[in-house]
Amino acid sequence: MANIRHLKKDINFLMEEVIETCFLHYQLRGESPEKREVIDQIVDDIIVTRNELIQKINNPEVDGDKRPDKKYYSDIFNEMMQKADEAFEKLSAAEK
Repeated sequence: MANIRHLKKDINFLMEEVIETCFLHYQLRGESPEKREVIDQIVDDIIVTRNELIQKINNPEVDGDKRPDKKYYSDIFNEMMQKADEAFEKLSAAEK
């Protein structure tokens, strides 16, 4: 992670990829209402996750006047990767 701006771009890019993949599955394999509900829930979760991550970046939780350290932003990056992986796993499980 080079800076905060790149981290925000990474979050937006990855979350958009998850949403696009969900819509692709929605169009190609979303025949049943149950699958559509699962895909809708995944999209809703990703949107909430994206907003929460951007909120954490814009309003860091630090003590006093100190700036957040690299570990703080590294944790946000790791959380982004974890949430995206979970979303892809849920989508994969829904397709079985």
